[in-house]
Amino acid sequence: MERHERGPGEYGAETEKLADIAEMKITEPTLTWLEVSHPQQPIPLGQNDRVIDSRFNEQQDVWEVLLIALPDENEE
Repeated sequence: MERHERGPGEYGAETEKLADIAEMKITEPTLTWLEVSHPQQPIPLGQNDRVIDSRFNEQQDVWEVLLIALPDENEE
């Protein structure tokens, strides 16, 4: 497997997925696993979102993060 090292400011597909999650309108609690190949990059979380668990997947060389996204209290 070939590894592509990204330079500063270069984002991969997982960053786009994380941005999509941050912009989603959450209407009910949502539990999801995210793959994070660059853990030094911040994960955009909502004010009520929480990381439940995380583990390193050696086969894919990524961190897997279990996230619960909760709706904003103001939007109810």
